[in-house]
Amino acid sequence: MTSKCLDYLNTMEVGQGAQHENMTMFPLFFEAEAGISYLTLDVALENHLIEITEVSEAGDVPNLMVTNKGEIPILILAGEELVGAKQNRIINATFLVAGQVSTKIPVSCVEAGRWNYRDKEFHSERRMSSPQLRTKVHQDVNFAIREGRGFRADQGGVWDEIAAKSARMSVPSPTAAMSDIYESYEEKLGQYTQNFAVSQDQKGFLVAVNGKIMGLEVFDSPNSLAHYFDKLIQSYALDALDLLIQGQSPKKSTPKVEKWLGEIAELPFMASPSLGLGEDLRLESQKVIGAGLMHGNAVLYLAVFPKAGGGVKSGMARASRRGAFNS
Repeated sequence: MTSKCLDYLNTMEVGQGAQHENMTMFPLFFEAEAGISYLTLDVALENHLIEITEVSEAGDVPNLMVTNKGEIPILILAGEELVGAKQNRIINATFLVAGQVSTKIPVSCVEAGRWNYRDKEFHSERRMSSPQLRTKVHQDVNFAIREGRGFRADQGGVWDEIAAKSARMSVPSPTAAMSDIYESYEEKLGQYTQNFAVSQDQKGFLVAVNGKIMGLEVFDSPNSLAHYFDKLIQSYALDALDLLIQGQSPKKSTPKVEKWLGEIAELPFMASPSLGLGEDLRLESQKVIGAGLMHGNAVLYLAVFPKAGGGVKSGMARASRRGAFNS
């Protein structure tokens, strides 16, 4: 891993934006070192190469047990939803689980009203928590890491976020499940995903909603982005629909994407051991929050979101080495 691992953000080529309703997706193209071969969570589950269960028969809300039954590492992204067992969960951070390894991973519950088994093992419905919720979890985890408490999130705060979104979007749910929001808007979310597509050699994208930047998603290879593209776009679409329902209409202003990317590249970052392979990557300023995973010299995945208020403060000095968060 090099101290310049985020420099590639300065060299990104931003493609023509595609728009649907109030959401615009800008494809990102760049040269960066590719990482090791790995499977995505959904592919591993489909091929029965990963087993995800409660840590015991009694269960433990903030932890799950993950077993990679194959030889190839499996990448699990922060925010991916796992469905089943005693309650649905989302992953708190991005992990790369080595082959033939069992490990306990930290999660947050996204179904407050259920604590009984539906299945012994978890499965995927190919959903990702929305950028709004992922921003909140990233902030919680960053704070927990600084306090030496690992990859923990504020469970009550997660439930509050889901409850507030359910109320705004008029979605009743017997178990206060995040999944019910997605299922209630399945058709409209599908219209968003159908209007965005991955371009050849694309490794990432940036999304703006109502003319304001909502988040950045980048991978180490076009193939990895292609695997995650639809579920990530759907997650942004959920927040876009939320804003439409609130009466916030699209603005004609165009976000300054290149400037935003360059300013993020200037931020100091912290790399620390992950629970699996590689190093957990964290960056934070007063205006943005980001997290991802590095392995060797490659950034396998990075997501960056504006905090409430949006934007990145300009004029920040470049970090020449791994450093503490800029708060």
